[in-house]
Parts: sequence; C-alpha cells; structure tokens
Amino acid sequence: MQFYDEETTYLAIPGPVPIHPSVYREVSKPIYGHRTPEFRKIVAECIELLKPLFGLRKGLVIILTGSGTSAMDAAVRSFVEPKDKVISFVNGKFSERLAEIAESCGANVFRVDVEWGKAIKPELVEKYLDKHSDAKFITLTHNETSTGVLNPLHKIAKIAQKYSVTVIADGITAVGGTFVKQEEWGVDIEISGSQKCLGIPPGLGFVGLTEKALQMLENKKTYAYYTNLRIYLETWLKKKDFPFTGAVSLIYALHRSLKIIHAEGLENRFRRHAIMAEALREGIKALGLEIFAESGYESPTVTAVRYPKGITDDEFRSLMLKYGILVAGGQAHLKGKIFRIATMNLIGPREILMILSVMEFVLRKLDFKPKESGILAAIEVFRRYGI
Repeated sequence: MQFYDEETTYLAIPGPVPIHPSVYREVSKPIYGHRTPEFRKIVAECIELLKPLFGLRKGLVIILTGSGTSAMDAAVRSFVEPKDKVISFVNGKFSERLAEIAESCGANVFRVDVEWGKAIKPELVEKYLDKHSDAKFITLTHNETSTGVLNPLHKIAKIAQKYSVTVIADGITAVGGTFVKQEEWGVDIEISGSQKCLGIPPGLGFVGLTEKALQMLENKKTYAYYTNLRIYLETWLKKKDFPFTGAVSLIYALHRSLKIIHAEGLENRFRRHAIMAEALREGIKALGLEIFAESGYESPTVTAVRYPKGITDDEFRSLMLKYGILVAGGQAHLKGKIFRIATMNLIGPREILMILSVMEFVLRKLDFKPKESGILAAIEVFRRYGI
C-alpha cells in the first residue's frame, strides 16, 4: 500500500530541506533581465542580508551559481597557490573534500585525520601548527554534515590567528543555522550553500570574506576561471554585478528567504534549531538508540544516529520513506552504520514529534522494542524551554 509520493514526503535529510511556500512562489515568478538595475538592487540587498549570517560588517559575501561544492572550490582555489602548505583537519566527508580540493591545486597538503564522529579539538590544531610553522592555511568543516559534529571553530580560529594562518572553513550546514562570527572569531573565509539552513533550492554557493581576505584576494594568482573569486570581487566593485549569468530565480528565492530569517531574528532562529535538535536527540536516546556525535559537540542542524544491532539501513530508511519521511544514510565507511536527520530551516515541535513517532512505528515493525517513549522525552525538552 502506498501512502506518500515525492510531493508529499517530508524531507528530513540535511539538504535540500523543506522550504517556505512563499519562497517557492518566488522561484516561479517571471524571470527578469540579470543585467538590469532592478535585479542588481535585489542582489545588493541579498548580500547585505547575508552578511550578518556570516558575522560580517566590513567584509563581503560573494554569491556563485553552483552547489555548495562550487563555493568550496572557489574558496580554496582562489587563495591556495601551488606548493603552499595547507593543514587539512579531516573528521568527515566534507572536511575531506576540502583537503582533496587543496590537493588538486598543487598545494602541499598535510592531512590530520580525526576519528569520524569526534570533534577537532583546539589543542590538536595547536599541536600541528606548532610543528608546521610554514603552514599558510588550515581547512576544516565548521559543522560536519556527514557525522553531526559541530567543531569549535571559534576556538580553533583564535589559535590559527596566533600562528598567522588563514582559516578556510566549510560552513554549509552552519551559516543560517547557528552562530557564525567571522570577524569576531578571525575566520577569514567561510563557505555556505543554498539548500541547507538558508532554506532555498540547490544552486547557489556563498563565500564570506573578511577585509583581510579581500586584501589577500587582490594579489592572488589562481588557475581558476569560473570559480575565481577575484573576478567576482572586481566585477562587484566596478559594476555591482555578477561576472557571469546569475541564477535569477534562485536570487528571488534567496531574497525572500533572507527576509523571513531576519524577521524571526538570528538569535531566535539559532535557539529554535538548537532546541529542536536537543528534543530530537533526547527522543532518539529514549528509544534506545545512540547518537553518533561526540557528547558536547552535537550539531544543532544535523543529528547522526547509530543503527541498533539487527536493523539494516535499507529496511529502516525504506520503511521511513514508505511512511512519508525521507532520512539520509551514512557516507563513505559509515554507509549502513548511521542515519542522519536535519533540524534546519522550517523545523518545530510538530516536525520533531512526527519524526519520532514514525521512527518508533518503524522500529517496532522491525522487531526493535524501544526502551521508553521518544515522544515524551521530546515533550519534556519542550516543556523545559517553555515551548
């Protein structure tokens, strides 16, 4: 018996995420000219609305037409030159991707592997920066989507400043979902993408640059073309425009979504994400399942969960989908070992209780007997926060 299809399934994956109906309507608006004053005005407003999400006042957010990986490629390829020493801290699939991009630039990449599910600790960063005094950059992921770990970027960046090393951070599931304070923390380059916490369809990448990064960019040599941030910067400074065709409909959607985000207020939004993630985790633990991320470093936007003995990835996620909820599986060597659920953008008590109730239903169908009620555990979190 079929209950749901692609249009009625709830997206609990870490991107694309559920999108506000008014944002969908923006995507369907008639397209206008991308070299017009009207469109340039919208783009300029988007950039100003994006800057507080990155923690920028004097810097700039550059928008690219492409996925979050296009922004990762641009961030690395526009700054890292061949033979530059880069220390890449890897504790998941996406921090690994940054290392791979740096290697493709011809950089001298020293990779520091951390067990997936564990956080990158400040003392580890200091240990390797102390050993590699010639390092120019470090790369890491702020919020590791593949494992549900929030790395302490604010502490790591302070250590990098001490050693005069530039930080390139992937914030694709952090920006718009939790606090990012580039200027305050000293994170010169932070990356994001559209289909995660910013709440629009896939197809836009973002790179937040501090004043220091903008100055660095002016003198950088790069072999990139489409992802050369210097071209974007020069075009913006001269014409307040994109160097290449902008994704007009997605910019409309971004403009609307950013207004929704600011109407809620950033602190309110980040608090909501954190509370919903906590309620989800407590509900999952009450059911008898184990959170994959190291305690104290759990992400507010993505929760990774270990499968209990006897439950396979295929049967669990297939049944969740049958009953109307799409959850993500593990990646690389974690495939079949964990599943992942997002708590970003349009997420509230209704969605958390729905996910937990369907999860319990599916687990019982698979002959797994929950320890306690996940629903009651989540409700207790809501009560604690006065929700």
